[in-house]
Amino acid sequence: MIQEVTLSMLGNNHLHIDENDMISDWLVKAMKSVIHGTIEINTEDKPVAHMDISKDIIAINLLQPEFFRAPHDETGLFDKLQTSKEFGHKLTHNGLTLSIRRKGKEALTIGKQARPKLSKLITRTDDIQIDSIKEAAELKRDFKTD
Repeated sequence: MIQEVTLSMLGNNHLHIDENDMISDWLVKAMKSVIHGTIEINTEDKPVAHMDISKDIIAINLLQPEFFRAPHDETGLFDKLQTSKEFGHKLTHNGLTLSIRRKGKEALTIGKQARPKLSKLITRTDDIQIDSIKEAAELKRDFKTD
């Protein structure tokens, strides 16, 4: 059953998130249900990521972003941007904000508290703010496999 849902979500070579998507609805509801907390992910006694959750803001600090590489990801930048726009809209609609940092430096804000200025020209949405072009580009390089 899950496999059928996942396959129906794929459209135009990106993970399509529409308004009635059960999996993204479940994910956003799970994110919204957590009021306060901290999660730290470690590997071999080294911190990989740190999450701080406070009310409607989830701050993710990717301390070792290369750990999260997707080696078989063949989706292009446009497709990733489209998926991000759809997820950002869902976050905004539910009053949530996702703040992504790279090694402690702000990179992106997605969701309700995003206030894009020039980045709106790139993303074409009010739901994604590029806090630092440099850090966002570094994240892209960190996630890319050669």
